[in-house]
Amino acid sequence: MLPWSRRPIRIAVIGDVILDEYWQGHVNRISPEAPVPIHHVQDISHHPGGAANTALNIQKAGGQASLFGTWGLDEAAEILKKLLETEGISCRGILSVPGRPTSRKTRITSGPQQMLRIDREEPFALEESFQKEILKQLQEEKWDGFLLSDYGKGVLPYDFVRQLVALGQKKKIPIVVDPKGKDFDRYQGCTLVTPNTKESCVALGLEEEGTYTGEFLGRELQKKFGLHDILVTMGAKGMVYVPFDANKKPTKEQAKAKEVFDVSGAGDTVAAVMALALATQTTVPEAVHLATVAAGKVVEKWGTRPILKEELELGLQEAAMQKEINTKGTSGKVLARSNLPTVVKKLQAQHKKTVFTNGCFDLMHVGHVTYLEQAKGLGDILVIGVNTDESVQRLKGKKRPIIPLQERMRMLAGLQCVDYVVAFGEDTPASLIEEVQPDILVKGSDYKVDQIAGAPFVLARGGSVQCLDFVEGWSSSKMIAKIMESEKP
Repeated sequence: MLPWSRRPIRIAVIGDVILDEYWQGHVNRISPEAPVPIHHVQDISHHPGGAANTALNIQKAGGQASLFGTWGLDEAAEILKKLLETEGISCRGILSVPGRPTSRKTRITSGPQQMLRIDREEPFALEESFQKEILKQLQEEKWDGFLLSDYGKGVLPYDFVRQLVALGQKKKIPIVVDPKGKDFDRYQGCTLVTPNTKESCVALGLEEEGTYTGEFLGRELQKKFGLHDILVTMGAKGMVYVPFDANKKPTKEQAKAKEVFDVSGAGDTVAAVMALALATQTTVPEAVHLATVAAGKVVEKWGTRPILKEELELGLQEAAMQKEINTKGTSGKVLARSNLPTVVKKLQAQHKKTVFTNGCFDLMHVGHVTYLEQAKGLGDILVIGVNTDESVQRLKGKKRPIIPLQERMRMLAGLQCVDYVVAFGEDTPASLIEEVQPDILVKGSDYKVDQIAGAPFVLARGGSVQCLDFVEGWSSSKMIAKIMESEKP
C-alpha cells in the first residue's frame, strides 16, 4: 500500500501548463524538392505536459491534483482542458490570458526516434492581477502540499514564488519545487527542490560535462542560494537526497529502469511522487525510493506518460523481491518483470522450449506440485506468472491472499520443476504472456482453449495451448474454507 492510500491527499500544482503533441509516422524517402526527409504522418496524439503532466502524475498515482496557471484562448487550451478534466483534475485555477498562445510542443517522430520538435509559445511574466487571483483561490482552500512546476515560461516570476512560499509556510504544508533558470534564491524556504544535473550546473555556473557528484551539487546549491533539502536527479546514476542539516548523510538511490525509451516527463514524476510522499510524512529514504521506482517506470515508456498507481505498487514489489534475491538468494528464479526481455532473449538464443502457466498459488498443496511437474514435462523451461496481492483480492475477495506475494513466489521458486517466477498485477496475464513469448501455454482442465488469456497470441506464433487435469480433491479455496470452518467455536 502506498503511503497516500490511507486518505485523500490534495496537492496544488502551480506552474507552466504545456500541451505535448506527437506526430507519429515514418520516413522512407527524401524529398525531390530539397534534401530533407518526407515524414508520412500516421497518427497525432496529445498529452498534458509541463505542470499539467505533473498534476496528471499526482492524480494517476492516487492523489488529488488541482492545477493553477494560465493558458490561451485557443485550440491547445481546449485540448488540454478536455484531457485534464477527463482525468478528474480540477482546472478552475487555470486562467485564460487573451492574446497569449498556450505553450505547445510538437514532436515529429519516426518509430521511437524523435526527428524534430516545434515549439509554439510566448513566455511572459504573469501579471499581478492573475497572481492575486491564483493566490486568492489557494488561500481559500485546504491543501496537503504545494508543488511549483517551473518551466521558465513566466507563470512563476520571483515575487509570485516568494508569495507562494509564504502561503505554504503559513499553511504548514510541504512545498516541492521542480526548478528552472539561474535564480534559485527565489526557492528559499521551500521544503524540497528537485533539479537534475543540468539544471544544477546552470544555476551554479558550472560546465555540465564535469564529473560532479549529487552531494557536491546539492551542497553547493544550498550554500549559494540558502536552500533547504535538495534532491538531485542524475539520470542513469539515480538520485541523491541532500538534507539541509550538514550533519546528516545524503540518501542515494540507484536508477531502477532496465531499458530507457524516453526521459520526457521523468522530472515531473519525481516531483509529483515526492510531493505526495512528503505530504504524508513519509521518511526521506522511503520517499526517495518511491520516486526512484516511479521514474524508472516512466522512462521505460515512450512519450510523455505519467506513473500509474498500479505500476508504482508493482515496481515496489519488484524492487523488494530483487532486494530479497540479492540478500537471501533463490537461485535467480524470482524475476523482476523488467528483467524478462533479457531472460527471454537468452532462452530463445539457446533454443529452449518455454512453458508458461499462471495462478494465485495461495496456500500451496500437492495438487499444485503435480500440476507444475506435468507442465514442466512439456518443455525445457517453466515460467510461472503469479498474481500480485491486489489482483488476488480482485479475483477472490478482500480476505485473500492468505500468503503474501513474496512468500508465494519464494515457495514456487523452491520447487525443482520451476525455472522462473514473475509477478503480474493485471486481471489477466495476457500482456505478461506476450512478454514471455512461450512455446506452450498451460492451464487447468476447467478452462477451454478459447477462454484462456493469451491463447490467441501463443497460437498465432505457432505455439500450443495445453489443458492439464487437476489432482482430485485438492483446492486452495476449499482448504482455506475448511480451516476457517474448523476454527469456529
